[in-house]
Amino acid sequence: MATSRDASNPLRPYYIPPSIGLPPDTTANNTAPPSHSPPSKPSFGTHARDILSDLDYGDYLSDSSPSLAEMAKKLVDQAIWNYTTVLLAQPLEVAKTVLQVYQAPGQTPPSVVPNSEDPKRPNSYMSGKFEDYPSEEDSDADSPSYFTSTAPRSQAFSPPSTGSPERRRRTPSRSNSSTPTPSFTKPPHKLELRKPDSLLEALAQIWAKESAWGVWKGTNITFVYNFLLKTSESWTRSLLSALLNVPDPALLGSAANGIGGLDIIDSPNPLVSLVVAVAAAAITGLALAPLDLIRTRLIVTPTSSTPRNIYPSLRSLPSLMIPPQLVPVTLLHSALPTLFSTSTPLLLRSSLSIDPILTPATYSISTFLSSTVELFLRLPLETVLRRGQVTVLQEFENERLSGAYRNLRSHSRKPSRDEATTRNFKTIVDVGPYKGVIGTMWFIVREEGVSVIGPVAGATKVPQTPKSGFVPKARVRKGQGIRGLWRGWRVGFWGLVGVWGAAALGGAGGGEF
Repeated sequence: MATSRDASNPLRPYYIPPSIGLPPDTTANNTAPPSHSPPSKPSFGTHARDILSDLDYGDYLSDSSPSLAEMAKKLVDQAIWNYTTVLLAQPLEVAKTVLQVYQAPGQTPPSVVPNSEDPKRPNSYMSGKFEDYPSEEDSDADSPSYFTSTAPRSQAFSPPSTGSPERRRRTPSRSNSSTPTPSFTKPPHKLELRKPDSLLEALAQIWAKESAWGVWKGTNITFVYNFLLKTSESWTRSLLSALLNVPDPALLGSAANGIGGLDIIDSPNPLVSLVVAVAAAAITGLALAPLDLIRTRLIVTPTSSTPRNIYPSLRSLPSLMIPPQLVPVTLLHSALPTLFSTSTPLLLRSSLSIDPILTPATYSISTFLSSTVELFLRLPLETVLRRGQVTVLQEFENERLSGAYRNLRSHSRKPSRDEATTRNFKTIVDVGPYKGVIGTMWFIVREEGVSVIGPVAGATKVPQTPKSGFVPKARVRKGQGIRGLWRGWRVGFWGLVGVWGAAALGGAGGGEF
């Protein structure tokens, strides 16, 4: 005799039967009517719904799952936000890139007076001892010479002189004559930068020559490059993590991981996770090098040069592979900052016992300082990379012109003469040479142009004369010094300060870059 499911069992008075699960089987005496069709089995979905029909998911899931339209709207909003961020930062990026490829002139600025021209300060202790004695230039030509040789003087022909000696002495020489000499004029698209590290001057001149199109050029390709860089790096990092059987480093960081890089302290093998993060950044940098090459081309060329779109610019490249001479600097530019930013949280938490939960303020300041060091480590490599990219683009242009000229002479086809003589790649500034990683840095520091040390004569505030009577003069030194490697550092530094301050005020413990 079958008992009901909800009936109490006298042997188990405190037992409450579950309210979920399959219904009890039918009794054996209830037989189904015979049918010629085979019995149908319930599907897995129906079986699961019958088992879990009474579970309440309200506490874990939202009432309504997002629809396809809502997901699309979220993606569009995120894309608009990212594009707006790139649009606001692009003028500063354009000015920084122009300053990085710009070669400083090798002449002393006109507002600087060197020390050798200072009449008030003698060059040495004995230099001003004989200043009161007349020189040979100040002596009169008609005055007799008291110290002459006893040898007979050879008579040389001299034309009759007319006029007074004063007039003869004031006769202008050929070198000082007012004969007009042809002066070199720069092309109209060239910028005339007086300071090789002034962002505002570069922005002002770009705006004056090319207006808003010049200030915001390269915005679209910068947005595409940033999107592909983040997406490709995340995908490559996940792939390498799966192959090496380690967790993805991007999924290990805590909520308050500072403004530094990935936090791999919770990884079962932190060294392998560090290698995965660095390798993913290096592979992504090498894969997207042609796109970065096109981005640099669009920024350093005037808006009148062609092509200006992404796809035609990629087609103008001889190959979509990275040029061999750019492989070392691209690897260093992609891998070294990632290595430094990823290993810093590991060092802070494991060696220095600085934790984002226990010591949030110290951890936030430490990550900010590490991000600043990373910025000054990345800028010299970025300067060398930009100059190398411009040098490669110039070589590509020279190969194109030589090929067009050979085709023009061989008459294999009939190209226009403008194709063989017109240079499409024209930079808006004089570009510095590329001599490898170490060679380019040495050239910038010790050989490129001149740098002025001390007060400038054209400064707005004139320094007071010391009691000793000597006026401090500016010293001119060859090369740009160490600061020549850090052109445009203010853009990155104030960006770090702004995001870190906003995150600190918001209580995020330092924020994330």
